[in-house]
Amino acid sequence: MITSVRELIDAISQKQLLEHIQGNVELKESWERKHGEKLSALGNKIQNKCGWLVVGVDDDGNLCRRNIEWAKSCEEIISQHLNDKLEPIQSCKSINCVEVDGSWIIVIEIRNPGDIVYWGKEAYGGTGTTIKILDPDQIIELRVALPGLLDYSAQPVPSVYDGQIVSEFTESIARIGAGIEFSSSPELTLRKIGIHSKQASRILFGQCTFRVVKFNSANDVISNATKVGLFTLLTDKFQNEIQEWSAAQTRATINPYPPKALKEALANSVAHAAYYENDGEVIIELYPEKLCVSNLCHKEASYFANKWFSRSHKTFNGLLMEVLRISGKVDELGRGKNLIFSESIKNGKMTPEVVLENAGGYKRWKLWMYGNPVNKNEMRLLGRIREYYKDEQKALIAYALALWKEKPVNQIKEYVDGDFARQFAEVLDDYSGPIFYYKDKERIVLNRWARLLLGEGLDSKKLSPDEESRLREHAYRIQVRYYDGFITPKELRKLGDMQESRSERVLSSQLLTKWEKEGVVTKIKYGTYKFVTKEEAKSNLDFLMSILQTKAPNAAILNE
Repeated sequence: MITSVRELIDAISQKQLLEHIQGNVELKESWERKHGEKLSALGNKIQNKCGWLVVGVDDDGNLCRRNIEWAKSCEEIISQHLNDKLEPIQSCKSINCVEVDGSWIIVIEIRNPGDIVYWGKEAYGGTGTTIKILDPDQIIELRVALPGLLDYSAQPVPSVYDGQIVSEFTESIARIGAGIEFSSSPELTLRKIGIHSKQASRILFGQCTFRVVKFNSANDVISNATKVGLFTLLTDKFQNEIQEWSAAQTRATINPYPPKALKEALANSVAHAAYYENDGEVIIELYPEKLCVSNLCHKEASYFANKWFSRSHKTFNGLLMEVLRISGKVDELGRGKNLIFSESIKNGKMTPEVVLENAGGYKRWKLWMYGNPVNKNEMRLLGRIREYYKDEQKALIAYALALWKEKPVNQIKEYVDGDFARQFAEVLDDYSGPIFYYKDKERIVLNRWARLLLGEGLDSKKLSPDEESRLREHAYRIQVRYYDGFITPKELRKLGDMQESRSERVLSSQLLTKWEKEGVVTKIKYGTYKFVTKEEAKSNLDFLMSILQTKAPNAAILNE
């Protein structure tokens, strides 16, 4: 068993490094992204102190005679793939370029960090050189065998379990086709899965409580019920009760809350609560046209609040999360926040928001969702934006920015991280889209067609100063680059998304006359102008990227 880089190099030099002899080593001539599955399998061999994946050595243990340029380039690619796919990233102890007998290799050391090691969405395991995706029951078994020192949900605790809730749990697993055998006894079922007498089971099926508080239109409490077993929150029955009660308050004929958003909000409260104190204090507050899902959370959660366009995530309750995964109650890691937000705005609801309050050594996470009637003007705008942006994610970003038009950019950038920063920057830099970034005033401005769809600014005879500035800059870029700077009123109307009405014709002519007086254009002949050449205006894209990039105060917390 290889336990150090020195041993590894000596074995290569002596031509004794073979996979079938050293059970904790994988050899690859070159790197491919799919080789990360081997890293996951090595990390999940908890009987081994460590594992090694060596790139630049063939299956027979021979050096592939790579040079240092190859090593540097390959190491950079591998590092990018590890950052993107390996979870937890701490399972990669080191990655080094090493020269052996005049040939360069890359050595990746993997150590199990006390948790399941994933490559992307899957965890891998196996014996010898054969690996496969771990089944849900194998993942549970492995997680229970791991230390779980930081995982409160994996700690042992006796509890009494509600048979009905356990039955609903097993039915959920059966519906998604997981190959797990069950027993008629709740306790035996939990024992078969390997989670009996664990905090995860007590929280979901046992004596852990949550509250449901209902208010009237005057914000008076009309009921305050305590229930046990947090898996109840995740059942269709409970979520339907919320929808039916809320609909009855406003006489709505359909669900006030988008079902997917409601499901994800409740799942997040269960998955991420800080159960160390008062069982996480999960509370559902129902008002006639809004609801609040709240729970205790760790202070690090402050980074994730309102990060609607982000895949950053962190889970402290590893075993609990695994149980929710196999029952289909949680979505893809890091996707939950974006799902709650996108489902809300797609269905014409006000944008959700998260408020964090101090709660002793923890924070209280309060997610507000709104069940307001659909705004037809906003839905009309969303429809037009979807026609313009064929990419659904970009369309939702543009629509969100239109809804956030009153917010300063410094606040909006807190809703975005690196995964979505470029898409945001491209939308903000798109002149013909529904919004644009007005650099001089550091704010977002609705383009005229978007304002018209929202019922704002119905006077089409005049452009606002920021719209005029943006149009002038855009027209200069296009006409100088492609038409030697020449421009006519008709071309200006096309660039400004204006109509061919009489008032729009007058407006375009007046703008060019005004720009002539300001020295922006010169008149060549009747109806034809030319921009006064200056240094080409640069795209705002790099600038927008720089202001939208945000980083966590502690990058380590982003590895869920």
